[in-house]
Amino acid sequence: MAHIFDLAPEVSNYAGGQLAEPGRVRFPKTDAFRGMNKPSRFEGDVFDLEFTGEIPKDIDGTFYRIQPDHRFPPLFEDDIHFNGDGAVTAIRIAGGHADLKQRYVQTERYKTETAARRSLFGRYRNPWTDNESVRGVIRTASNTNITFWRGMLLASKEDGPPFAMDPVTLETIGRYDFEGQILSPTFTAHPKFDPDTGEMVCFAYEAGGDGADCSLDVAVWTVDGATGRKTEECWYKAPFPGMIHDCGLSKNYVVLALTPIKMDLARMRRGGNKFAWDPTEDQWYGVVPRRGAKSDDIIWFRADNAFHGHVAGCYELATGEIAFDLTVADGNVFFFFPPDSTKTPGAQDSGPPGKRNKLSSPTMRWIFDPRAPKTATPITNRDGAGEAAVVQIADQRAAPALVWPTNGEFSRIDDRRVTKPYRHFWQAVVDPARPYDFVRCGPPAGGLFNCLGHYTWSDEHVHDGTRDEGDAVGANGDPAAAAGTQRGLFGLEDVFYAGPTMTFQEPAFIPRAGSEGEGEGYLIALLNHLDELRNDVAIFDAQRLAAGPLAVIHLPLKLKLGLHGNFVDHRDIDVWQKRRAEDGDVGPVQPAREPLPWQKAILAEGRDAAGEISGAGEV
Repeated sequence: MAHIFDLAPEVSNYAGGQLAEPGRVRFPKTDAFRGMNKPSRFEGDVFDLEFTGEIPKDIDGTFYRIQPDHRFPPLFEDDIHFNGDGAVTAIRIAGGHADLKQRYVQTERYKTETAARRSLFGRYRNPWTDNESVRGVIRTASNTNITFWRGMLLASKEDGPPFAMDPVTLETIGRYDFEGQILSPTFTAHPKFDPDTGEMVCFAYEAGGDGADCSLDVAVWTVDGATGRKTEECWYKAPFPGMIHDCGLSKNYVVLALTPIKMDLARMRRGGNKFAWDPTEDQWYGVVPRRGAKSDDIIWFRADNAFHGHVAGCYELATGEIAFDLTVADGNVFFFFPPDSTKTPGAQDSGPPGKRNKLSSPTMRWIFDPRAPKTATPITNRDGAGEAAVVQIADQRAAPALVWPTNGEFSRIDDRRVTKPYRHFWQAVVDPARPYDFVRCGPPAGGLFNCLGHYTWSDEHVHDGTRDEGDAVGANGDPAAAAGTQRGLFGLEDVFYAGPTMTFQEPAFIPRAGSEGEGEGYLIALLNHLDELRNDVAIFDAQRLAAGPLAVIHLPLKLKLGLHGNFVDHRDIDVWQKRRAEDGDVGPVQPAREPLPWQKAILAEGRDAAGEISGAGEV
């Protein structure tokens, strides 16, 4: 008898790269949809997970992760991982046990496509490729970060507003606009939280129009943690329409990292990519005051072309300068957004994932002086709607003060040290010298992050006020200062290698209960079994990674490769659950009640058009 697969061979439901048979759920056979990247599409609960070792009994909280996970075959066969629907994982740890909960973020996109039982939104952040039925629908997938704020989870992606979720049930509450106070079309996936003031400092780029117009508008807000009231807002102009994914927060400043991966409106209208890597453009850093800022208070520092990773620490020196630490890669990490030959003809790219894994991604320390001389410079947004602006550009180019070759990404610190000098940081690390079983695993989906690294700055690089800081390296960002950029090891390295068939996702730090010492606690991270196509959760002593994990929690399924996540202490969740109760002093989370301004404009446009049609029929 013939096998069923002989009777019904699989046929692609794509023709010419576009979805031709939307009624059949069959995903593309591309690298973005196979192996660890194959959609999981799972919602559910698993009580009392299996584990090896001993889960520390003083851990009492939830490790949240979020990942893009397509629910339907995409409209375009070459769709990318970042375009999947946001799915939230909650690993609840208490009493030496762990439970799993998994739910999708029920965005407007989620609900619209659920009703249609098919994908309706096109290329990544390009509404000109959408099904016409979803014009005016907020298209964010809310799939990049999940943070805890005033008793709610905020699922966010920088192309749209955040969506609020219940931290216990993972029920989606709705779009969150901070009780009508923040109405921009976009919002960062990396808000920062000041551990001393309780404030959230957040930002948005491409913030002034509908979130798809390639504008130069950048907004920065501060929201008070006690009251939920917006206390600061200032708008700025960027030197070009590019990506600002992460930021740094010091006591008095915000540092915005503008990466030379550029938007182009004409390209989008032709159905192309929103972003293209520009290897001829500088990397930029915008420094703005946290309080009482005016639009011309920003100062933009520019440095040689490179690709920003994620921020470790940001703090101020006794000199008034800002130390800003992050990973910076020497080529295009987003290989799926290659250079645009019409903009940068002949430009060389970092190429496919195999070459991307060979990029260098050291941790760099920059020293910026917010008082540095600057010049008001007129610029024209040639990649957007032709708007003109004036930006404040530092007279002197910047260069890193220190370059530590960690070759990592997804930097994390003890969040109690945000805004302050810090000693410890952790990263997912690529070590191509370690064995990798390509035969069993294939290309390492998400990057060859085969190690976790713990790095400890030596005393002279901590700047905690215990020594004379007048000799701070690289004052004013000047490469000539202190003998120029220094390269090497600037402290201790403690690295754990996962093995030839496994990689890590972004770690998070868990403070040890009752401890106030920096870095005293645990490191937690998802582990990808590339050969078995499943995940574990590994827990380490944060300062002894090389000794191996204290416990490994075994998940009975594969999750899609995630982007970011955070650990939340259950005491914080419990306090806010009471405050957010119907009879609590704060009350339930209030989702947005009004459409966003750009949505109202579309509704008004529709009413005007309807009126014209109606009027045309009158005699």
